[in-house]
Amino acid sequence: MNSKKTNRLVAILNIVTIILIAILLFLEGSSNIMLTEEGLKSIYNSSITDILVNNLDIIITSLILIVGIFNIICGIQNRKNKKLFFWQIAFGVCMIITAIAFKFEDYEEIIDYAKLVLYGIIPIIFAIKNLILIKKNSPKVIQIISYVIAIIISLLYILGLGTYWTIISIVMQLIYIHCQEKNIEETKARKIVNIILYWILELMLLIAIFVIAIISLCTTKINENKIEEPLNQLYNNIKSMRGAENSKLLIPVKKDNKYGFIDEDEEEKISCQYDRVSFFYEVEIDNSNYYVALAKNNDEFYLISKSNDNAVIEGDLKKYLQGIENNLESMVTNEYDLEGNYTDGYVYYFGIALKEFIGIKKMSYQELENNNENSITLIEEENYDSYKYYYNNGNYSMEIEPIYDDYKYYNVKCKVTITKISGEKEESTVYLPGFNDYEGSLYTFSNGYIEFENEEGTRRGWYDDDGNQVTIPIDFEIIDIKDNKAILQIFNVEDENFGANFIIIDMTGKTLLRSQIVDVYDDKYLIKNSNGKMVFVDSELREISNEYDKIISNREVDMFNGYN
Repeated sequence: MNSKKTNRLVAILNIVTIILIAILLFLEGSSNIMLTEEGLKSIYNSSITDILVNNLDIIITSLILIVGIFNIICGIQNRKNKKLFFWQIAFGVCMIITAIAFKFEDYEEIIDYAKLVLYGIIPIIFAIKNLILIKKNSPKVIQIISYVIAIIISLLYILGLGTYWTIISIVMQLIYIHCQEKNIEETKARKIVNIILYWILELMLLIAIFVIAIISLCTTKINENKIEEPLNQLYNNIKSMRGAENSKLLIPVKKDNKYGFIDEDEEEKISCQYDRVSFFYEVEIDNSNYYVALAKNNDEFYLISKSNDNAVIEGDLKKYLQGIENNLESMVTNEYDLEGNYTDGYVYYFGIALKEFIGIKKMSYQELENNNENSITLIEEENYDSYKYYYNNGNYSMEIEPIYDDYKYYNVKCKVTITKISGEKEESTVYLPGFNDYEGSLYTFSNGYIEFENEEGTRRGWYDDDGNQVTIPIDFEIIDIKDNKAILQIFNVEDENFGANFIIIDMTGKTLLRSQIVDVYDDKYLIKNSNGKMVFVDSELREISNEYDKIISNREVDMFNGYN
């Protein structure tokens, strides 16, 4: 049996392990850690923290596994002491199963069953067996209590009420170590094994990792405390800024590599004077709402209001933001612009700095809303065996009968019967992209037209107000139909930069406008002219704003509609 000193060392090792795991998991989930192209990064540029969080699965898995094996070895050496043997083996098995679960999440169900057996059924069997054995001798109260506790904890685990094996087993180890005889006769070989196994390997492993984790944790906490006072001052500055309570939407624009803002009436409210900006965000401070954007100019950071009042961000808070920007750079560059002109990406990502790291939790960015879809709920036929749906727009009725043996890109093939006012019926088999048979609903374009694709996959189009089919080549995707115009998009599949061309046609098929970008809003369109400048046009396609290099009405336009 191991000496009391050695067993105590193993128990301390177990306690340190549990604390260390908690610290490591805290570091990974900390709001001071952000995901970049290179992995998780500390916003304080702490290399120690970066190493820890990016190798967390290896560190924790290895640590738990080694500690589990040490406990099982120690338990085997203590096999003559049934009480210590039981709790050390229990802790060791718990650690090994935890390591397996941490590393192999894909086998979660198998691991759950294994844990049920090892944490629930087997401990109960061992505890009952030991209770029976100690009845023959003069049992101590603590022996009986320990095995009863084991049975209760195991039953709680089986019932799904939680597991406390790690804590309970450590506590019971300490109790029985305290009752253990101090002097144990050992052979020289056993003494050497104990020295190597417990004093050197365990201490070096735990102390090294523990010190690194504590240093990293303290570094993070110290930096948090350093910016707490500047943050409170910043919140006070926001509340005192002129225009901070203005809720009117402002849209970021770019001209000559500088950023400013226009309003929904296309009037310039803040001239293009900043190197980088974010959207304006609605933030809640002391139960009141304010509207601010993060801006940068000549290496200085600002919070600006809609009247262009600003609060300069200085000192430790500026260093903090600079660390965030440095970590974001590779992500923004890769996601937004392959040519290196990545500053547009900060319009969105500067908001991350505000929301996730500066400490303003209740906030949402303001964008020009794109409302170009209506949904119509269909009435399902009372005879559920037929699975038919009906839609009536006043000029015609549509009967939809799904054909469930054929799906295409999640679109259901349907037998569609159109009945016009004259009583004339037309039947066809088509795919209906806007049809949702689970919800019994049908999505239409803004003017109520219904999209379809022919059975052969060579044409797509829409049903007009009278139920007539209007078709166009399959190469075009229909973005929307409104104001007696159809907005179509054709993709160049060989272009890796989300390249896209748009055309707007009238209901006769005449082309009214071509553009690299078209985004549709309630009363206007955002387009990119042939000269590469962006401008808003009205429903008659007349320009209603000044031309800008970029008009960033929302994040989706920037990322997905060929913005760059």
